[in-house]
Amino acid sequence: MVNNLEINKDPLNNALKLISGKWKIKILEKLSNRSIRFGKLKKNLDTITSQMLSKQLKEMENDTLVKRKVIKSNPITVEYSLTQFGNSSLPIIRSLIKWGSINKRKMSRVIEKDQERAIDLLNDEIRFKNLQRKNFYG
Repeated sequence: MVNNLEINKDPLNNALKLISGKWKIKILEKLSNRSIRFGKLKKNLDTITSQMLSKQLKEMENDTLVKRKVIKSNPITVEYSLTQFGNSSLPIIRSLIKWGSINKRKMSRVIEKDQERAIDLLNDEIRFKNLQRKNFYG
């Protein structure tokens, strides 16, 4: 959620405050074609927790990107859809998807290198801790 005191004159910064994070762009993309119930949206987003999805949807509703509709049925159903403002973000999201598709191989190599670096750092840390223990305990 964006606090009015945080808004500045940088349009990119303002846009990123609304849609940045691991889940918001994915949620916008999943809602791009239709209204979706909470459970189905969670299932489509695979690894998101119910708590995180609920938090992200509340923020996006407060930021007028998403609208929440309660359907009086048995049991009560809640559907989420994009507002007109939320729909205005779709060209950006489609561009990101296209960029990711065009550069899939390059991105895979970069991500793989990052993972290898993270593993190397973790192994270095383990070796360092083992040395510390060895020096401490003699």
